[in-house]
Amino acid sequence: MSITIEQIAEAGVVGMGGAGFPTWKKLQASVDTLLVNAAECEPLLRKDNVVLQTRAAEVVRGAELAARLVGANRLMIGIKGKNKASLVAIRAAIAEHRGEPMMDVVELGDFYPAGDEVTLVYELTGRIVPPAGIPLHVGCVVINNETALNIAEAASGRAVTHSYLTISGEVRKPCTVRAPLGVSFRELVEFAGGSKLREFVILDGGPMMGHIIEDLDTPVVKTSSGVIVLPRDHPYVERELRSRLTKFRIGKSVCDQCSLCTQLCPRYLLGHPLEPHQAMRQQFVTEFPAHSRWGQVCCECGLCTLYACPEGLYPREACQDSKRSLAALGEPYNGPKDVTPHPMYANRKVPTKRLLMRIGLSRFEHDAPFTEFNGGLDSLRILLKQHIGAAAVPCVKEGEMVSAGQVLARPPAGELGVPVHAPRAARVTRTTHEEINLS
Repeated sequence: MSITIEQIAEAGVVGMGGAGFPTWKKLQASVDTLLVNAAECEPLLRKDNVVLQTRAAEVVRGAELAARLVGANRLMIGIKGKNKASLVAIRAAIAEHRGEPMMDVVELGDFYPAGDEVTLVYELTGRIVPPAGIPLHVGCVVINNETALNIAEAASGRAVTHSYLTISGEVRKPCTVRAPLGVSFRELVEFAGGSKLREFVILDGGPMMGHIIEDLDTPVVKTSSGVIVLPRDHPYVERELRSRLTKFRIGKSVCDQCSLCTQLCPRYLLGHPLEPHQAMRQQFVTEFPAHSRWGQVCCECGLCTLYACPEGLYPREACQDSKRSLAALGEPYNGPKDVTPHPMYANRKVPTKRLLMRIGLSRFEHDAPFTEFNGGLDSLRILLKQHIGAAAVPCVKEGEMVSAGQVLARPPAGELGVPVHAPRAARVTRTTHEEINLS
């Protein structure tokens, strides 16, 4: 079996573990190493391990196809050593497949953020991605395991119309499902037995890099990974919902410059010139938003804000503000490129269980077994911008009948993007520049 860049683009494949970078663009590179990120380092999520345990053969096949496209002679997959069932499944699939290049399985420790691609590259290869750089700069391409699955599906002529995600937290029947794009979070919560709470919010993704959602009619997109129901009055939720200006003012008035945020920063520990406490310091002498070059290469993993800071402040947000302000000013990173890991790198990794305890979410950690989802039959809201890049433009009209897998919208010519497809046969009931409704 083989595949082309054009097939991957036409199938709408994007990264399923982050911002959703179009995979066809990433695989236009030429590298010696392809890495599959199956670390699933975000607490509370189970979807990547479900994919490994139920679709291991397709993950291996898709990874091999991707490796061939980029010319890689080394193919590696990073899985946490604690995920025994996933390791057994993927090793069995590799043994049966026997493709080229052979895939090496590397067992990762249970720390956060093992799945950050810069950390993953170092853990698997020993190479250090330069500050403000990408894995390509050190001869690597990284794809998520669900992305590998979708590449295999594309090779068989099937487009991306569904996303695996975990439904957990304060629901009666936590589970992981393969949900059609466009189905509402409300329907997913109801499928999982409904919320145990009257007042709740939804965490879209994991607690470290996800977002609090209060609109239950928010639809699933390609990059959706989790629907976590949390109490509206939980301290984690309350601090996350504070305004940006409030977070800035709290930091400006209270930060004591202890530097723990920097000492535990995973990018700082890899030698990058990133010091969140310096970004916080900039707030002392400027108005909102402050900007500091010490926050310019932040990966926004959230460890500084949610774990390291003993006063519950917001170093990550200070770094985010710095990045955005400097970008708006047109000031690129101009610091060192060659860096060396901190001698304490291995000793300052943050255990996932300890992290969950610190943010007060340990009681929401549940098994979430795969369950066949039979919903999404009434209506679907297909968003036309589901990932990084340009929004797609509708190519169907209201009232038109579409079939499962049919293209609904395409990116503008020459723009970075991918088509959007129909998850099922349906009638187009509404089209705008933001979404297409099916029923």
